[in-house]
Amino acid sequence: MKKLYGVMMVVIFVAFATTVFAFGPKGSGFGYRGHTMAAGFGPGMYANLNLAQEQQDKMWQAKEKFRNETSATRYELFKKRAELRNLIADPNANEATILAKEKELNALRQTLHEKAVQYKLAQRKILTPEQIKKIGETGYGYKMGRGRGAGADCYGFGAGLGAGPRVQ
Repeated sequence: MKKLYGVMMVVIFVAFATTVFAFGPKGSGFGYRGHTMAAGFGPGMYANLNLAQEQQDKMWQAKEKFRNETSATRYELFKKRAELRNLIADPNANEATILAKEKELNALRQTLHEKAVQYKLAQRKILTPEQIKKIGETGYGYKMGRGRGAGADCYGFGAGLGAGPRVQ
């Protein structure tokens, strides 16, 4: 009987371990809470567009510039979200304070969105007209799903999951 329990425990442990490894680490990705969100062309685009090494280098530089320029804004966005969560959970917080915090969040989102558009335009300048045309032909474009890219709270070019609700 003890042998049966031992075998059952091993089977349960192996089953649990395989599901953990199947889902991967929660913190992977560039975005908020482990989600990856597209602000620019994702890594899968390079293979489809046949980018030259020089173009890939310029794309990487544009991505690093975007990440550096938006680092402080993304951090502020992270802090404001936490503050808003705390206000909503506080029974003594009044509606005006919560609405004011939401307006601050929206202003930061707008700033980040504008930077993301500038990033996409910078990437577009690196591409040839044929490569730009190929983006539309391969189905890459603006999607409201999760994709690959840099930045948090941004959607745009990338291999996303398609239209759907935004989960944060």
